[in-house]
Amino acid sequence: MSKVYKYISLPPDFPFSIKFAEMEPYYCMGHTFHWHNYLEISYVKQGKGRYYIENKTYDIQEGDIVVINNIEPHYMEVLPPDRMLQPVVMFDPKLVWSNEGQLFDFQYLKPFFDRSSNFSNKIDSKSDIGKKIFQLLAEIEEEYTRQPVGYKLMIKAKLLHIITYLIRHFQDSEKQLESISSKSSKLKKLESVFEYINLNYSRRITLEDLSSLVFMSPNYFCSFFKDSTGFTPVEYLNKIRISKAVEYLKTTDKGVYDISLNCGFSNLANFNKMFKRFTGLTPSRVRRQ
Repeated sequence: MSKVYKYISLPPDFPFSIKFAEMEPYYCMGHTFHWHNYLEISYVKQGKGRYYIENKTYDIQEGDIVVINNIEPHYMEVLPPDRMLQPVVMFDPKLVWSNEGQLFDFQYLKPFFDRSSNFSNKIDSKSDIGKKIFQLLAEIEEEYTRQPVGYKLMIKAKLLHIITYLIRHFQDSEKQLESISSKSSKLKKLESVFEYINLNYSRRITLEDLSSLVFMSPNYFCSFFKDSTGFTPVEYLNKIRISKAVEYLKTTDKGVYDISLNCGFSNLANFNKMFKRFTGLTPSRVRRQ
């Protein structure tokens, strides 16, 4: 079972880590939206992909940077033809703000929580700020890998440098009004829906089935889900089914018709249509790749 909330234990004395992710084409992050207990800055060293973060979609390529807080549901897929190399910097907010009385240090968390109206989770590789931050991330990676004397101090200094760039880049007088507690409440409501789809994608799932999990009317649930994820419930369900189908094609010898049935499609024509829509390729082409 794929959990939608992922907890990673970071070292208590220095709550920081780098995950060196190397992913093949069509990798899709557990087939479901998830969120976690840490703040995240990732950077693409090779390949291309697509991020779905809350209700936004970002195409990413080499040099791009992605910033995600701990209450944003997200989902990423790797696009062909190359594998993706994407180190992920993970850190606890207390690394930069450990004392509630230190309001000065709290300013460093603004890019993650106090979002300006022009905020984007993606920092483009071609932008000046993107180039500066990418270089700093490469220097952090070297410090983390080599661990010379004082590397923890250097990592924190460079991380604060990055966050300061983000504060300057996204400075704006207009602020988003939705509170952190409101977003957290949305995630808790949708958690059961994500888990239900991930466990039952091979079966017939109706809008009524999903809306009843969160005690909403079907119409209200559709709007709520779309506002929170950027997908309609049906689009998201089909996307999960096609992601599972790609996995079957790459790891088993099952026929396309059997795979379509295993992934919840009642007929092959609809499966092929959805497959082409979400991958841009035919099932046989994906299997050959």
